[in-house]
Amino acid sequence: MTRFLRLLMLSASLCLAACTTTPERPDLARLYEADVQNDRQPPVILIHGLMGSTLVEPESGKEFWPGSIGTLAFSEYRELARMKAAEADGGALVPGDLFYGVGRTDYYQALIDTLEGVGRFKRGTPGTPVQADDRRRYYVLLYDWRKENLEAVRQLHALIDQIRVDYRDPDLAVDILAHSNGGLIANYYLRYGPNDVLTSDEFIPWEQGAHRIRRMVLLGTPSLGAVTSLERLQQGFKIAWRTVPVEVLVTFATPFEALPHPDAQVVYSPEGQPIPFNIYDADAWRVRRWSVFSPDVEARVLAAAPDRATGELNMAQLQAYFVRHLARARQFQRALSAPMPANGVEVAVFGGDCTLTPARAVLDRDAGGERLVIRPDQVKARVEGVDYERLLLQPGDGLVTRDAQLGRGLPPIGGRAGNTHPVSQSFFLCERHDQLSVNPYFQNNLLYFLLGR
Repeated sequence: MTRFLRLLMLSASLCLAACTTTPERPDLARLYEADVQNDRQPPVILIHGLMGSTLVEPESGKEFWPGSIGTLAFSEYRELARMKAAEADGGALVPGDLFYGVGRTDYYQALIDTLEGVGRFKRGTPGTPVQADDRRRYYVLLYDWRKENLEAVRQLHALIDQIRVDYRDPDLAVDILAHSNGGLIANYYLRYGPNDVLTSDEFIPWEQGAHRIRRMVLLGTPSLGAVTSLERLQQGFKIAWRTVPVEVLVTFATPFEALPHPDAQVVYSPEGQPIPFNIYDADAWRVRRWSVFSPDVEARVLAAAPDRATGELNMAQLQAYFVRHLARARQFQRALSAPMPANGVEVAVFGGDCTLTPARAVLDRDAGGERLVIRPDQVKARVEGVDYERLLLQPGDGLVTRDAQLGRGLPPIGGRAGNTHPVSQSFFLCERHDQLSVNPYFQNNLLYFLLGR
């Protein structure tokens, strides 16, 4: 081998090594050392996502979610079901603290470390006065993610009221950092405050949002829902090596409130053609014997009951939950997409867009009947020439597509694009949904957005 070729190969090797070296992390402390001197920085409220807080028994403090590693590996979490009988007997659970992470998987700890270590925020306790010379606070809205988001919205309203008292400032506006489902809570609050607008099709806006929120960050938020919810309501929610069964999941309201928007075209035929299918019509689920209407679920519920009469009552209750949650979720999604003029609140959308993510469903069929499938390899009635990967998947974070995070893709309303809210800025990176909050490049952009004057 000639000297020239050796040098050429060495240069190529060095170039390859340089190109594959892990990029350096931003020095956040140095980048924001001047900004953290701002003694007028508004407080920040962190709103976690679905399953983002622990659930504990208030009397004993026993943790039912997530519990131990063994619980995550082997439990079906049936004790989380929000059945009336269980809660009447004192089985109600309450949020304990953030679910920071498990094993080597971090969900929120690195984000908290950045807020405290770089942003110089201290965790605030509602009801504790804040002194004029020590105002940098962040608060965590801990909510029961099994219940309707409207309950968390009202908690958020009460929290902001208390923060204003603690700061002795009746006109104080806060910043909100909302992850995943937390963004739906923040979006609803900005539009409607603590009011329930879901009882009619007239969504009357609230004029106080811009007086109570300065800036709002939506991180990985399913602003147009997530098709994955269709899979979960049919098959249950996979966690670790186990699955939270359908009969537990349908007692939660939030999986319904994350269903795809009712005006979005998400259901297609095996031939790849859009078809009219109302996923919010409970009868469409009932006649196909999906979810809590399926024989498998009925058999499990009856087998778990002390007698058949109790089992049948439990089945009726589960099906009533399903019908009610579906109807309320439809209104919830419609309310979040009603036209909203810019009101001065700066809204930033951050998320991931490098992972092919379920965006549509095929109404598949075989000898066993019909079902909605969201993954290309699950389609059984395949038609030659149809690219199911392109049909079903779009760029996203593995759970929520980029378009859904931006609230983009609805039919035009009044000649305008059907976007769910005005966006001041957006930033997307290569990260999966449950790791967005701990990504250092997201944290860099987050601090730039929150700390800028």
